[in-house]
Amino acid sequence: MELQDNVANRLGLSAMEVPARSIADHFAEYVCVLGLLAATGGKIGREIYTLMKTEYGEVEEPVPAGAVGSSTMPQKRNPQLCQDIANIAAQIRALVPLALEMAQCEHEADGTGAVMYDTLSSASILLGDLLERVLLVTAKLQLHPKRMEGNLELTGGLISAEAIMLELGKALGRQVAHDVVYEAAQSVAVEGGLFADRLMADDRVTAHLSRAAIDALLEPRRHVGLSAEIAARGALTARQTAAVITVKQATHRSGS
Repeated sequence: MELQDNVANRLGLSAMEVPARSIADHFAEYVCVLGLLAATGGKIGREIYTLMKTEYGEVEEPVPAGAVGSSTMPQKRNPQLCQDIANIAAQIRALVPLALEMAQCEHEADGTGAVMYDTLSSASILLGDLLERVLLVTAKLQLHPKRMEGNLELTGGLISAEAIMLELGKALGRQVAHDVVYEAAQSVAVEGGLFADRLMADDRVTAHLSRAAIDALLEPRRHVGLSAEIAARGALTARQTAAVITVKQATHRSGS
């Protein structure tokens, strides 16, 4: 009982106001929350998994010395942790419908309780495994800015076509500007070459934009907006929240 009280205090739980064996909504809600956490963790794992592919190569999960990516291909550096995260997340999400089903109890002595308890314990243990791996990945994630820059340049400037359209639209009107930029973009997509060169070959563009202006508008760094600020603010909020949780845990331990 003392151990149960300890766990309840740490989680901020209290006794039910209306005790009943057939009430399982709170258990189902708990599993749903774990499912949401798993969905977020799985999204992080899948994104890193994708960006670690050879074709992207923008980030990489920690690969310890001696780690074997393949028994037949010694060059492979597989995202094993991220693969685990995605797989575990899928298992947790699959428990959510089961928890909701088990909440459909009948009267007081329904036989769904045992399944619900198994669902609770499985979801909790699996989420612990998932979070441990997410922590390992994010703490030592390797970034490759040069590959990021190279990937931005793969389309020869097409990725920033919207900026050209909006600027050109000030002189030609949005729809006409859209048609002009569309023609140039589709030509590059089919025939190759640089987007800026194709734009410079169109009098409708050069009548309003110089090559220097076009190059400036196509520079990806001009279009990051408030991304860095938003990311920094989100990271700060996460650190503050983690600090509060840590203090609460320490307080509970000292009081137990």
